[in-house]
Amino acid sequence: MHRERLVASMAALADLAAQGADSQQIATTAVTTWHDIHAALLPVIGPRGVCALYQRSLHQARVDFPWLGPVHATALDSGEFDALRKALLHQPSTVAADAHSAGLAAFYGLLGNLIGESLTERLLSVVWDRTSGSSAVQGMES
Repeated sequence: MHRERLVASMAALADLAAQGADSQQIATTAVTTWHDIHAALLPVIGPRGVCALYQRSLHQARVDFPWLGPVHATALDSGEFDALRKALLHQPSTVAADAHSAGLAAFYGLLGNLIGESLTERLLSVVWDRTSGSSAVQGMES
């Protein structure tokens, strides 16, 4: 199944939070991931496509994390994720990691439904390589 790399990426962030990373580290990692996703998909689905999927993902994630509501309502302007960063900073690191993972899972599911899981995995492979490997976690621990 193609979701293994997504799950590994989410597990790496959860491990980081469990190891005592603060909300700043979690927010930075989350925003970096969203920037990478934005960059990977921009040439394929354009800025409006990325924005629509991002906002829909947050809309779905806010069922379990209602404080994402204001983030969902903000327009994503050319890959800026400041509203998400600010919202994550106000949460305990484990909650921030869980919310980010929920948004990622929703995004992956939505994109997979549109273009198929195989193409989704290929397009996002560079993102998963950066976030699930030990280098992402080690970089945040330094």
